[in-house]
Amino acid sequence: MPMKKLLAALAFSFIAFLPLQASAMTHTLGTDLVRLLDGNMDDGMFNLSWQGSLSRSTAVRASYSTGDNLSILDVTFKAYIDRYHQGVFYEIGGSWWDGPNDDSIGVLGALGYERSLVRHVVAGGSVQLYGGIDETVGKPESPFFLPSLFISYTF
Repeated sequence: MPMKKLLAALAFSFIAFLPLQASAMTHTLGTDLVRLLDGNMDDGMFNLSWQGSLSRSTAVRASYSTGDNLSILDVTFKAYIDRYHQGVFYEIGGSWWDGPNDDSIGVLGALGYERSLVRHVVAGGSVQLYGGIDETVGKPESPFFLPSLFISYTF
């Protein structure tokens, strides 16, 4: 009988505190303005990114960009040196580039800064370093640097 009461208390506490844990996760949807407007990136690429927090200072980020001849999928681990959405961050992860002739998988590293402008809007920028991308995909040589200037909605 005491074991049933203990299990019931544990189940109740799990059910009671689960919404608190779920509400602590922050989601972010955004777009990279450089990829969207830059004519050198496949005459501008539609792109969308998602970020989900893992802790108070780390997150996982995935972004997809597509243009006329090129599609890019990035998945990275993101860590903040300052507070979440309030300062310097770095990213490390992988990238898949799918061009008209071939596709290639490489690595991605980034160093950047972001700031929460108002309650649900974040803006920032970074310098991204791509390595291991084949030149048949469309870039002349690897590694290469790309700028990023993004705006995001957090919820």
